[in-house]
Amino acid sequence: MRLVTRPDFDGLVCGSLITAMESIDTYLFVEPKWMQDGMVEVRRGDIIANLPYHPDCSLWFDHHLSNEVKGFNTPVVAGKGGYRLAPSAARVVFEYYDTVPTVPAGATGLEKIRSQRFHQLLEDTDKIDAGLLTHNDVLHPQGYVLISMTIDGKRTEDEPYWLKLIALLRDRTLEVVLADQEIKRQCQRILGLQAKLKELLLERVALKGNVIYADFRGIADISEANRFLIYTLFPKGNISLKVSDDTQKLNRTAISVGYNIFNTTSKVNVGALMKKYGGGGHRVVGSCRVAQADADQAVKEVLEAIQE
Repeated sequence: MRLVTRPDFDGLVCGSLITAMESIDTYLFVEPKWMQDGMVEVRRGDIIANLPYHPDCSLWFDHHLSNEVKGFNTPVVAGKGGYRLAPSAARVVFEYYDTVPTVPAGATGLEKIRSQRFHQLLEDTDKIDAGLLTHNDVLHPQGYVLISMTIDGKRTEDEPYWLKLIALLRDRTLEVVLADQEIKRQCQRILGLQAKLKELLLERVALKGNVIYADFRGIADISEANRFLIYTLFPKGNISLKVSDDTQKLNRTAISVGYNIFNTTSKVNVGALMKKYGGGGHRVVGSCRVAQADADQAVKEVLEAIQE
């Protein structure tokens, strides 16, 4: 059985939950846009998590506003998976197995995912994926928050690290995970990048009314180590617009929009806005990828749509 998920922290925690309950032997890590564009060959028997729905899968779990599917009008559908506007996809996965425990792992897997250790992992995953962090979490990350910053999902050569994290988060306490030499090295790397990222933000970001506008086009290696740091530097803006070169496909531009997690006064439905450009997301955060030739016009339109 194969797990198809997204290479971000929420996707990896989904993997930890699902592998505790199912016999997963192979993995496929993909971006949502690839699913939306029909670039992913989904097989019968696949389990999809934290990604758009595909009719050939056996189970599907998601929580994005733009990915709602008819037939999932209740949070959990036995034998089909679960969908609701939860803080994280991992929360939806947990609710499914907690409600419909008819899986091979049986009581052993349930005991594991119902443990206090998993409860804390889920609480922190909700907080991370929904952007419910404090200033201290952002400026001085630690624990699961810091671990989440070591995953940027851009390089396929990082797949062994993602697989290692799935297993560690599933089977080990936070203290043991942080003591692992590779995890420790990655966390130290992220902490060392904080100052460099702050310099880049101050150089390439401008406040346009209520919009925190960041144009990173032309920069080859942008650290996504701490995507919330920008909000501590520009507290007056209530929504951000970030533009960069698409690192996974030539001649495309990545556009992302998100509420300032410390100033959530914007009224824009971001997921619905991004869907107009072939992307998607939640009400408060979302992204899309457009052809380079269309990028300037798309950015102009998005900026106008989110300005107050």
